[in-house]
Amino acid sequence: MTARRDRWLPRVLVTLVAVGSLLAYGGAPAAAGTIAPVFERTIGGPGHAGLYAWGMATLRDGTILIGDYWNYRVLRFAADGTPLGTFIDNHGHGANQYYTPYGLGQDPATGQIYLADTDKQQIDVYSETGTYLRSWGAKGTGPGKFLYPSRVVVNSVGTVFVADTWDHTIVMSTTSGAEIKQFGGVGSRPGQFRSPRGMGLDAADNIYIADQGNKRVQVFDKNGTFLRAFGSAGTAPGQLAGDLRGLAVDRVNGWVYVVDGEANRVNKYDLMGTFITRWGTNGHEPGQFADGGREASVDSDGNVWVADMPNYRVQKFAPDGTFLAQYPDPPVPPPPGGFNAPRGVAVNPVDGAVSVSDTYNWRIQTFTNDGAFVRMWGERGRGDYEFNYARLLAYSPLNQDIVIVDSDNGRVKAYTSDGVFRWSTGTGGIGGLGVFKNPQALAIAADGTIYVTDSNNQRIQVLSKDGAMLRMFGSSAQFSYPRGIAVDPVDGTLWVADSVKRKITQWNPTGTLIRTLPIPVGTADNQLSRPFGIVADTERIYVADTPTHKVKVFRKNGGFVTKIGARGTGSGRLIEPGGLALHNGRLFVCEEGNERISVFNLRPS
Repeated sequence: MTARRDRWLPRVLVTLVAVGSLLAYGGAPAAAGTIAPVFERTIGGPGHAGLYAWGMATLRDGTILIGDYWNYRVLRFAADGTPLGTFIDNHGHGANQYYTPYGLGQDPATGQIYLADTDKQQIDVYSETGTYLRSWGAKGTGPGKFLYPSRVVVNSVGTVFVADTWDHTIVMSTTSGAEIKQFGGVGSRPGQFRSPRGMGLDAADNIYIADQGNKRVQVFDKNGTFLRAFGSAGTAPGQLAGDLRGLAVDRVNGWVYVVDGEANRVNKYDLMGTFITRWGTNGHEPGQFADGGREASVDSDGNVWVADMPNYRVQKFAPDGTFLAQYPDPPVPPPPGGFNAPRGVAVNPVDGAVSVSDTYNWRIQTFTNDGAFVRMWGERGRGDYEFNYARLLAYSPLNQDIVIVDSDNGRVKAYTSDGVFRWSTGTGGIGGLGVFKNPQALAIAADGTIYVTDSNNQRIQVLSKDGAMLRMFGSSAQFSYPRGIAVDPVDGTLWVADSVKRKITQWNPTGTLIRTLPIPVGTADNQLSRPFGIVADTERIYVADTPTHKVKVFRKNGGFVTKIGARGTGSGRLIEPGGLALHNGRLFVCEEGNERISVFNLRPS
């Protein structure tokens, strides 16, 4: 097998158009005066990998289900790897649809399929032939609610176990969703959890749970009574480095397989926790994993299937860890120039090059201003040239460096305009200066100062042009989820879009609130529903109101000017606009839903 790096070139720069051939455009913001937005062109389009493998389940007929996460479907394979087609394709926001397929399980008595619909905080149930049957759950804590239902299994008597990762609990219910009880709770004592994930059942219906934060496996009986635990933090044989994801039990032989994402390997134990063997390293070759495997399942022959999402494949191993096969073979990476749910767009103020954060493909792509593909870099991971769902990005006006929020890694990263790594700063979590939790956007002032929306920490953090942490401002009383931010080109003040408070505020760069714009909440053209991306010119602010599928334009006193776009796939229509950029009298709109950049001329002649 040829090395993935040579075939796919995800980490090194891929360049198809010389930088010197980029079109020359002026970098000034839109000039004063009236605007009459006219659709001009698009850049890019959909570009998905062949498989984003996450959830796994072996069915009672011996076939294997694979949750194709970012293709929003569930696939089915024979035990010999023969593709059997799409089993469930029910993606959407409707009451009877899932948003993303995460954990998968089957009721061994009825054959019904249970799907952990994590992003909608519910459990969906399908027939053995893939027909939707029912759902339960809602966002929250307490009976009937979930914060992050990530895994689901059903035992032989029809008890459903759901790992609520963010609530640190296991929820037991009937097959109709009636809650029986919860057990766990956050902590490190026996029976407590820190982010439970993978689960598996042995022949006696004991449940084995990957206790990710505590770096161990805990075992409970069918009533949720604690029995034992095994594993500990470390890198020695039998120990677990962290980021535990998948867990599978071989019920016939009494073996437990644990996917250790931090170490890029699989550990094998007996049912009592005695270590047997382990395999896997970091990489893209057979038997290796990139940023860790995901779910695992044991097939009817006792072989172990492991979802290797960042390598766009599933790997199959013999019980001793010998690599047997990969599906598909070869893996099918996303094509250059195509997007999977892009979030951010930025335009080089000097040469007009357009850079896009291709969020679900974990990479950055650059185009000429008229849309010709230039280069790409990045893959899933935690390194300098790796990303964990990058969101918005911006060019520095000082040196044209591209600065990016690497959201789920809790970092801010900078690269030269041709993709060479410069610096990275920040850690993920809850804490003081330099600690980020799901940052969504950034903006860069004329002097190179960087302002970052630290969204889940409900504040703004300020960095120097070289990435040094300077200060922070804001609180939960002032922000709920600051998502978009822009520097005013006239006076250097900051405009912040809060998607939960659903309002636009203006701030002094030192962190003093100037005013809240009197824009009403709602879905009408002159209202805001869930604002995200925001940019400003000399007279106006432009706000991507994502759920209404429009960009809404206001004067700086909050007066409504016009709207751009409407829901649809045709030219000039938008689906889920996010990041925005202004350049040479054009507005560049990043569309997550249509997976493209739409360009509007604000001053057509």
